[in-house]
Amino acid sequence: MKHLASVALLLLAADALAQGPLPSLELGAGVGVISLPDYRGSSSSSTHVLPLPYIKYRGDRVRVDNGVRAFFFESEDLLLTLSANLAMAGDDNTSERKGMDNLNPLFEIGPALNYRLHKLQYGSLWFDLLLRYAYTLDSDFDHVGEVFEPRLAWRKPANRLGEWKLRYSISPLFASKDYHEYFYSVASDEATSSRPAYDADGGYSGLRSEFTVSKRIGKFWLGGFVRYDNLRNSVIDDSPLVTEPESWLGGIALSWVFYEK
Repeated sequence: MKHLASVALLLLAADALAQGPLPSLELGAGVGVISLPDYRGSSSSSTHVLPLPYIKYRGDRVRVDNGVRAFFFESEDLLLTLSANLAMAGDDNTSERKGMDNLNPLFEIGPALNYRLHKLQYGSLWFDLLLRYAYTLDSDFDHVGEVFEPRLAWRKPANRLGEWKLRYSISPLFASKDYHEYFYSVASDEATSSRPAYDADGGYSGLRSEFTVSKRIGKFWLGGFVRYDNLRNSVIDDSPLVTEPESWLGGIALSWVFYEK
């Protein structure tokens, strides 16, 4: 208990020293632990421990903070940005995809329209429209379709160092036929007695809910997230590769910030 009290006092002291305006640039390095299904709908999951670069940049037109955003238009209640996302792929040795081609991580990029519906005492309620184009992260950089995500989100920003940054969002997902085929189609030469051939359609891809939290504590940054995915009643929930229609995933990261300006 003494040690826990000492750690708490140190963190409180670090918070007191860390109060101040947000720097325009933060650089650091850290480590993250993430647990995720091998793909949405898989009953197999993997846990990864990864080295992580820590980069925060708050420019007038480009910002790097939990993703990269380029701002084409910005007002108090309406933002038009270019957003990017990385969709990780899990272990290729899953029982569902045994003998099939490996899945590559996907890089997704596209426009995002963000409209603030209501300003609250703590944070704001936003409605976001995101359209992302997905490409494989391999030598071919193949385009594998599009994802459309209308999202309702509550956000509490960190306006000063030492403040908690929070977000909770819920959104239906929609994806093109090509995108669903990449993950859920089964070609005739890949079919088995327990895995019949399947041709995926485009359309409703399930429901997603996510909570993220982060905080600067002195020279350290702590962040984490929890996500819930539900593929029930989607156009691909009858794919033989969807063996777990509901899943949870999450991660936590700790970084040391060695430079700020």
